[in-house]
Amino acid sequence: MIHSLFLINCSGDIFLEKHWKSVVSQSVCDYFFEAQEKAADVENVPPVISTPHHYLISIYRDKLFFVSVIQTEVPPLFVIEFLHRVADTFQETVMPSTYSSLNGPKIFIGYAVF
Repeated sequence: MIHSLFLINCSGDIFLEKHWKSVVSQSVCDYFFEAQEKAADVENVPPVISTPHHYLISIYRDKLFFVSVIQTEVPPLFVIEFLHRVADTFQETVMPSTYSSLNGPKIFIGYAVF
């Protein structure tokens, strides 16, 4: 289902990536960045982006983008629900009080959450 997950801050830095099936290059996020540039507001980035070999499904929560990479067609609402649960878990366990402060470089312990 989901091959990779990228966490991207508002400045476009990929600061966390997790791969389940196979390693997907960060260059796949270029399609996401193009859609982000075309959007009038960061909250208006399309949640589903089709690329030649992948689908990018994303959510925007607390100044962070959670971008999943999928190679086959799946119901996007399942993936969006999963991403919201990942965001909830991330918020509750990793950064309970300063979740939105990930815009700068941070040392991050707790990668095993994913």
